[in-house]
Amino acid sequence: MHIMDQFIETLKKEKVSDETINLYRGESKPAQLRRQNLALYLNKMQRMKPSVLLLGEAPGYKGCGITGVPFTSERILTEHPFFKDQGYHIMNRTGKPESEISATIVWNELKHHSIPLIWNIFPFHPHKLNNKRANRTPNKVELEAGKKFLLRLLEMFSIEKIITLGRKPESMVRELELKYTYVRHPANGGKNKFISGLRQEMSKS
Repeated sequence: MHIMDQFIETLKKEKVSDETINLYRGESKPAQLRRQNLALYLNKMQRMKPSVLLLGEAPGYKGCGITGVPFTSERILTEHPFFKDQGYHIMNRTGKPESEISATIVWNELKHHSIPLIWNIFPFHPHKLNNKRANRTPNKVELEAGKKFLLRLLEMFSIEKIITLGRKPESMVRELELKYTYVRHPANGGKNKFISGLRQEMSKS
């Protein structure tokens, strides 16, 4: 089995709590499409050989929770030149493609830079109890569980610089004693600090 397929298979098998959705698990149509989307994305990034990793916190229910690709939304997969017409699938065939604020901010800014690899320290969707359409901050146990996926990803890519978006991914990268820089996450009013911080860091890469 190819190393990328092994990685996605490991994601698929991970067991999570009742307050978390493993968006890659099972044989439902959405889970299969998310795995296919992630494989397309990671294989494209391997061909591009990025040296920078942008590390977020966890998938949101309106973005990666639907698409399977970190910091994307259905709208980005169908409209952004990096993804458009490259075989990515969306679930919403009738209405308007779902959009997510953080994903939109990130990809609007990335048009000014060489494209980094993007991942979340916890690759599954933490939600509030009995409300899957609500985002929850991953807890310490979940963040710890995400470390092994980050380390595996770093084995597959030649990353020279990790930019942590937010304090949760920063704490895990620090525990792993990896070199990193911190930039404000774009959510919750962090847009301007995210943009200025990312520009500063990407200009050094």
